[in-house]
Amino acid sequence: MTTTLATLLQGLPPTTEPVFVGCAPSTPTRALRSDSRQVGRGDVFIACAGARSDGHQFVAAVAEAGGISIVRADAEVRHGPRVEVPDPDAIVPLLAANAAGWPAASLTSVGVTGTNGKTTVTHMISAIYTAADRRHLRLGTTGNWIADTLESSEFTTPFPVELQQLLARGRDAGATDLVMEVSSHALAQGRIAPLSFDAVAFTSFSQDHLDFHEDMDDYLRAKLLLPSTHLAAGGLAMASARPGAHDAAFLATAREVGARRWTFTSPEDAPPHTPRGDFFIEVGGSASHGPVTTMQTPAGRLQFKLRLPGGFNLDNAMIAAGMALASGVDRPAIEEGLNRAVVPGRLEHVTSDAGSPRVYVDYAHSPDAIARALAVLRPSNPKTLWIVAGCGGDRDRGKRPQMAAAALRGADRLVATSDNPRHEPPEAILDDMLAGCQDRRVTRIVERREAIAYAIANADRDDVVLIAGKGHETTQTIGDEVLPFDDRVEALAALKRRKST
Repeated sequence: MTTTLATLLQGLPPTTEPVFVGCAPSTPTRALRSDSRQVGRGDVFIACAGARSDGHQFVAAVAEAGGISIVRADAEVRHGPRVEVPDPDAIVPLLAANAAGWPAASLTSVGVTGTNGKTTVTHMISAIYTAADRRHLRLGTTGNWIADTLESSEFTTPFPVELQQLLARGRDAGATDLVMEVSSHALAQGRIAPLSFDAVAFTSFSQDHLDFHEDMDDYLRAKLLLPSTHLAAGGLAMASARPGAHDAAFLATAREVGARRWTFTSPEDAPPHTPRGDFFIEVGGSASHGPVTTMQTPAGRLQFKLRLPGGFNLDNAMIAAGMALASGVDRPAIEEGLNRAVVPGRLEHVTSDAGSPRVYVDYAHSPDAIARALAVLRPSNPKTLWIVAGCGGDRDRGKRPQMAAAALRGADRLVATSDNPRHEPPEAILDDMLAGCQDRRVTRIVERREAIAYAIANADRDDVVLIAGKGHETTQTIGDEVLPFDDRVEALAALKRRKST
């Protein structure tokens, strides 16, 4: 789409007065780029300070490709046409929205944040929108759904240029709704500006990402930016009625900006200890073989039968129902969507024969998520409950021993292994995870493929094996290499080998 530099730069704050060198406000432009390798003639490149390199070092290559660069005013740049501004990074979200034509303005938007549950809630909402025949975008960890096409995603929440381009593609494909996972990283970095959601939800809060956030207070402050900064006037915010500081802070922040608020009460949080929320479960269970669940909502009673196991998924269903109601979906479509909803890599049952252990793959990679997943599997009364789990490299080291402790509290056997070691030695990660642990129920196997094979080969037919950490992922990151690796594929291969022996 051809536009001009003036259109691309419109709406800049008064303190950001652009200086044009070798170009003018009327200069025609084509696409906005954050990757210099994608620049073609007429494209505009934003020279941002990246995690590993500074965009200003690529300005000469951009000029050679026929592009225009937006650079920092005090940078020593002497190449090609450019626009000098005080801080290119600060204006990326605005420029990205300008370049895409503000696609979010034509979408009813829902944002979901929280430590665990974001992916499941957004998949539930997506299933509801599908049941309601509403073309939509779903952006998140397991991939980006663009109206009728699923694409891979590198980040839970895209960076501004990609985000606005995805929204524009969805709009152009006839989408009317957007549901997206909003990570604390994206909120803290201002990635989703200038989006404004019609409804937002807070799923849960527990330790994670302290490699990025200073502490848990800083982590929570990032989450609270969703209602304080990105909730539309008159929008709706939803969180648990549990009288905990985190949910209360989310709702209080929403109240301060004049938002409407809905709460939900978990099945295990019985009154009077927890006030009854606007949403609560009246009857039922969540197992695929369990009874029909009845949910009370401000719009009346809903009845459905989840395919997803676990009491926490009833919490997720209440949030999804709330977000759908706030988006104007009627009750029959919500019921149908909840009946249909499935989530890849979330307590996903790997097919096995009757003579083999039951094997599940789950994305759990925090202490709370591991505890929840094991709590779901324990009531099935396995002879031995196994867990294969590791901790990611270049991430929060403080949660590593907590994850091992959660695994040993909930399981009978722990096979500790690698999980995307990235640039850390896998042995050192396991040292952190098992620091001071002398439990004989622990087996340490660094190679993840071998760890999965070991657990499945040594489990009895009456056992359950949970492979935790990677879930839907189909790669393993070791150093700078991204290698093919799928826990589900590895589990099936191990089950096949077991059957043949």
